[in-house]
Amino acid sequence: MATAWESSKKVAANAINWMAEKAETFVGTVKTVWQKVKPYIATVVQPALKIAAKWTAVNLPTFPWVTGALFAFDKALDALLAWDQTEMAKKVDNAIKWAIQRAKQFKDIWLNDEEMAEAEQHEEALREARSNLRGDAAKAIDLASLITSYAQLTTRISNVLEHNNIEGFDHYLRLRAAQKLLKDTEKRLIEAQDIHAINADDLFLMEVGAELLKKDPQMSDAQAVRLDEIILSRFKQKLIPFVFEELIMAWGHNLQDMEQEWKTQSEAIAKDKVLLRRLEVGQRISELDAEEAELLKDLQEKLPPLREKLEAQRKRTSEMRSYVFAAEGFLQMLEKNPEDYVGNEYLLSDSAAAGMIIIDCAQNGKQWEELTEDEQALIIDFANIYEEASRARAAKLVEVAA
Repeated sequence: MATAWESSKKVAANAINWMAEKAETFVGTVKTVWQKVKPYIATVVQPALKIAAKWTAVNLPTFPWVTGALFAFDKALDALLAWDQTEMAKKVDNAIKWAIQRAKQFKDIWLNDEEMAEAEQHEEALREARSNLRGDAAKAIDLASLITSYAQLTTRISNVLEHNNIEGFDHYLRLRAAQKLLKDTEKRLIEAQDIHAINADDLFLMEVGAELLKKDPQMSDAQAVRLDEIILSRFKQKLIPFVFEELIMAWGHNLQDMEQEWKTQSEAIAKDKVLLRRLEVGQRISELDAEEAELLKDLQEKLPPLREKLEAQRKRTSEMRSYVFAAEGFLQMLEKNPEDYVGNEYLLSDSAAAGMIIIDCAQNGKQWEELTEDEQALIIDFANIYEEASRARAAKLVEVAA
């Protein structure tokens, strides 16, 4: 089973990668999907902290780590002055004051271009000072750096959302990954009992989040390994499922909207069909009055193209359903372990076969109708197995936002 497992897992990873890269071949444009999920995604990115209500104009008494942070900030500045780094101490003092001010505004934080440039300067000063500090002084700098990075990342994500500047599904995935890292930082700041709860991993995640939003993000193998380890520890997921789950959730929610749209239009046409039949029967039995005759003519002209359009939509929704639910199966292959498939070993071969078909579609731009009946049937059968799980995953998108 081990060989079959590794082979199927490799195909599943490749299939999901290809589906994301060539997503518009399978599920339509990212703009279409984005409009469906935006109401939920947009609320998720709003900072959960309510720090502004907790802080006073005089001091910062509420969060457990605040008092310790203030003492640590003093230690950091004292250390720099003791080493005759007065100019650096001034820069760090300004950076710390800037971070404290932004922390007061976490609830509605957003930086304009001038403030973003200022944040970058403060971040550089803090990074330079950090290399010379140890203990609580170093932790203080880490905390100020975290707040500074958080402010910048929040602003970048907000700007993308506000202007709908999502360039493709790859960009969408990176945006959602950055959002989830941001949410983890919020949670840790809320729950931290002292400044020692904030560590190098938190700063690393903010750096990764900022990198993910770049047009051409760069990440070394070592950074990818470290990110995988942190995500597994904090989110109980491996890196690939952590990222691609967002795609499956978005597609699933988009599918639900497509199904509802088809149902609504189908019900509307059904009413017109009933009326058409009644008028046609009436015409055969007796002559219709002028108003009924005009209505009959209108329905006879209107319904055929509407039925044709509805049938095309039904086919498209059915194809979407097969791809989305199959993608859920591939994702589960990456999330689970070999022992989870004991007694259901057939799923490994089905996953590999369905994955190879979808990879072929992605690589060669094949449409659903170009597949053989057997190939379509295999994907449909495989998808049916994962329908319930896929719909449950799509529902999480709404639950997280609520």
